[in-house]
Formats: sequence, structure tokens, C-alpha cells
Amino acid sequence: MHSNHSTLPIQMFLPSETVELIAEHGSDFPHNLALEQEMTILFSDMRDFTELAERFEPREVYASINASIALQVKSVHAFGGSVNKFLGDGLLACFSGEGKSERAVACVAELLRVLPEHEGALLPCRIGFGINSGKIMFGMLGDAMRWEYTVVGDVANTAARLCGIAKPFQALVTESVFEDMSPASRQKYCSFLRPQMFKGKKHPVGIYEVRAESDDDADKSA
Repeated sequence: MHSNHSTLPIQMFLPSETVELIAEHGSDFPHNLALEQEMTILFSDMRDFTELAERFEPREVYASINASIALQVKSVHAFGGSVNKFLGDGLLACFSGEGKSERAVACVAELLRVLPEHEGALLPCRIGFGINSGKIMFGMLGDAMRWEYTVVGDVANTAARLCGIAKPFQALVTESVFEDMSPASRQKYCSFLRPQMFKGKKHPVGIYEVRAESDDDADKSA
């Protein structure tokens, strides 16, 4: 009996932005392509992952990462975002277009509610998030053997730094994100935390904390 092996779609392995470029340019893919765009950038990362990885078998660690990533990807897509890449135990996602910052913040507010519910099911899913908004560069990185179309620039760097200082089940956003949201969404989701200095920056960055979506909010959006 012969098994029927179907070909997996390329969309399962590449970010949507890269798939669109391949569809448009084919073999004439522009390796020097770099585009400026207004985007909201989301980074996530599992807290204390190194310590956990030492305590559990690789297969258990893999299962935990996969379960956590699956929840995050589902939420990113539900709020109109695109996963640009997986970063081991976290991810980088991009939101563009109308309401980009509101959708990114609503996405993590939902995850702050959902992820703790899975705490301990496999390994802890204690995730921290960092979000920043502004003009980014989408560009090609790599050499003749391997190319990647990804986000570069200060906006993405600051989002990654915010993610790095976020506590478990905490989402931090910049003032740029806050100002890109409607007054109603600011009041619903964001609380001012503190100004934060980052190495290499001349001025402190205003940081806001995202409140988790309540069960009542989840029922209303269902």
C-alpha cells in the first residue's frame, strides 16, 4: 500500500511577506531589496527557559515550546499580524495597516489571559512581551546561499530590549505604541509604568504595561 505524500505549502515555512515577494518576483528575487514601512513590532520570549531546559528532557522541552508558540501564533493571526520568525522559545511578529498598535496590544492582552491557564500543563509557559511602533526597514539579510527577508532598525531593536526586561506574563510597550492607539484602547489596555533608559539612547523611553484581557472582555469578543 503506497502512502500519499502531499507537498506542504511554502506558506507553512516562510513569513507572508517573503511569500508575497517570491510570488511577485520569482527567480528574479531582488537580493538588495529594502523597504521602509510603518509597523508595530512584537517580540516574545519564555522566561527562565535555560534553567528549565536543563531540568527536562529535550522532547519535553520541545513539546513545551511548540505548545507555547502555537498559542501565540494563533493569537497573532487572529489579530491580523504576521509571524516573521521564530526565535527558539519566542517569536517576532509584525502588525501593519489600520489599527496596527491596537491589534498588537489586544493580541498580547489576550495571551496574558490565555497563557497562564496552560501553566504547568507541560512546562511553564511564562512569556514576556515587548512592543514598539514606528518606521522600520524590511530588508534582505544573508549571502548567496541563504537569504532572509526580515525587520531591521531601532524600532525592532527597542521592542526586543523591552521584551528582554519584561517579567513573566508581562507585556511592555513604548510611548510610540501608546500614542498610536485610540483613547479608548489606551484606557482599556495600558498603564504607565516608568521611563526607561537603554544603552545607546540619548533619552529615556516611556514604558507602559499592558493589562491582561478579562474573562468578561473575552466573552464579549467571542
